[in-house]
Amino acid sequence: MVEKTRPNLNFILLCDDVRQEMGGKISLMGIFESIYATSFPAIHPKLAIVNEWADGIGEFDAALRILSPDRKTIIRENVTRLKLVNARYRHRDVSIHLNIEFKEPGTYWIENYLDGVLINSVPLNVIHIKEKSFH
Repeated sequence: MVEKTRPNLNFILLCDDVRQEMGGKISLMGIFESIYATSFPAIHPKLAIVNEWADGIGEFDAALRILSPDRKTIIRENVTRLKLVNARYRHRDVSIHLNIEFKEPGTYWIENYLDGVLINSVPLNVIHIKEKSFH
């Protein structure tokens, strides 16, 4: 029987874009915690989510869900099959979500599941602002 050890979710990062560089490095652009919109429903053009799973052994189904503020309505869902060959191996899962519609301001949720078990929830605040501000 093959040993199976559930991995840890080391981090979850939200950003504007992710790029694979020469030599295998990953570059993250525009890391953020909140989205700002002047009107609703609001369309966010691109959301990249990066999860790192490590310290586990075996094959697992990892699901990522983006939920509305009621925590019942699933806006997006991705399922990935992880294969961790030893405890030192890391799996970085990158999911790109284009044109997500946020119907109203509020706290949306990003949930990560491993083999159907909720591992963590991260808030994504969608905030109504009166006008665009430029930096």
